[in-house]
Amino acid sequence: MTETRAKIVATLGPASFSPAVLADLAAAGVDVFRLNGAHTAPDRVAGRVRRVRATARRVGRGLGVLLDLPGVKVRCGALPGGAVTVKQGERLDLGPARGPAAGHVPVPRSVFAALVPGAEVLLSDGTVVLRVVERGPRAARTRVEAGGTIRDRVGVHVRGARHPGAVLTPLDIVLAKAGAVAGVDALAISFVRGPADVRRLRRLLVEARVRMPLLVGKLERREAVENLDATLDACDGVMVARGDLGLEYGPEEVPGLQKRILEAASRHGRFAITATQMLESMTTAARPTRAEASDVANAVFDGTDAVMLSGETAVGAHPALVASTMNRILAAAEADPHCPFAGDPRIPGPDADARRPDRLVVRAAVRLAMDARAAAVVVFTRGGQSARRLAKERPRAPIFAYAREPEVGRGLLLSWGVRPRHLPARGSTDAVLRSVMSSLQREQRLRRGDRVVLVMGGAEDPAGTTSLVKLVTL
Repeated sequence: MTETRAKIVATLGPASFSPAVLADLAAAGVDVFRLNGAHTAPDRVAGRVRRVRATARRVGRGLGVLLDLPGVKVRCGALPGGAVTVKQGERLDLGPARGPAAGHVPVPRSVFAALVPGAEVLLSDGTVVLRVVERGPRAARTRVEAGGTIRDRVGVHVRGARHPGAVLTPLDIVLAKAGAVAGVDALAISFVRGPADVRRLRRLLVEARVRMPLLVGKLERREAVENLDATLDACDGVMVARGDLGLEYGPEEVPGLQKRILEAASRHGRFAITATQMLESMTTAARPTRAEASDVANAVFDGTDAVMLSGETAVGAHPALVASTMNRILAAAEADPHCPFAGDPRIPGPDADARRPDRLVVRAAVRLAMDARAAAVVVFTRGGQSARRLAKERPRAPIFAYAREPEVGRGLLLSWGVRPRHLPARGSTDAVLRSVMSSLQREQRLRRGDRVVLVMGGAEDPAGTTSLVKLVTL
């Protein structure tokens, strides 16, 4: 396995629950395992977290856990015979839920309210496309623009419509609290509309007096994209959830939206995960398509911190092969001249702020590492903020982040280029530095004569403050 800068998130499922497959995935380069809340009951979260922790001990490396909250998935109702097949040009009625009837697809009232003439309706993950022709008091008549099979309870989406109702469902809240108690490292919030949704979950977890995981806003809705800067300020990281984003905007707009979101995440100093169908063909095939390899590489060139595998590892035929293939594509992309590092104008670093001297110190440390051709940047962090900030600056030198708390280190597994380490037992600053440098030399990360940039806070500084930079020659 090549140790890549971009991190790999792999979804757990029937194909990957066994200890042997988990260990194979970790050996293939997976850094974080995703639990899909749509298929994970609250009382099963803790057991799956324990299984990942046991795998981490077995393979001797840190592994994180991300719990993806399901959110509200708007679905149609029951259909005659359980499914209906429609062809291009046919007419189909949509209306509030009622008993199965020929030529009629039941939809929730919130969907029916958005069915105005000209509206585009997508079902079955966008494979069936309808156009509203006219609307009556009980049903909207549509014309089929792209045919296919509609099954019971498939998702239904009205492109461009505003989404009523609370983002956090009762199940989301129960899952989030169960995940926090179980020690998950991050919670992904589905269908975020703006910063208020993130702040609400943060407040609920504070009130529950549980440990706060990192909060990841899944960017799937138009409202969140239109309120991107404020949404980024409210969360710890974001996920470019390209499946529902494609339903909301259309697949032709997703590549540009991905670039826009990743650039904004860099400016705000937030980690970003790129997700959905990255190596989809490998759910069954042994090799990716050239288009998929290009897609993964372009996410690296755009500045993503992590890439995510979904069905490929949850239900696929060979999960570990998919992960090792992803690892090789990432390694090749990072060796390419198009991969942006510090100083490359294509990927902006985090915004400088004279009111936040710690951010200026981090930027100065990266510039020093560039000029000194340092072999490593070593950061001592209490909560992980300074290490995450360093990651967004994209230094060429690897970032070794030393933290006393294991959960802080695991949270950094979603940040580009950060290699978490456990901080040695307390002692004098000089003793800690000697211990850290010796351990990196034993790992053969550093050699005599290498230069290392140290980033830390002073003993008198409050938590979260970075104030010191030091250049050391071994």
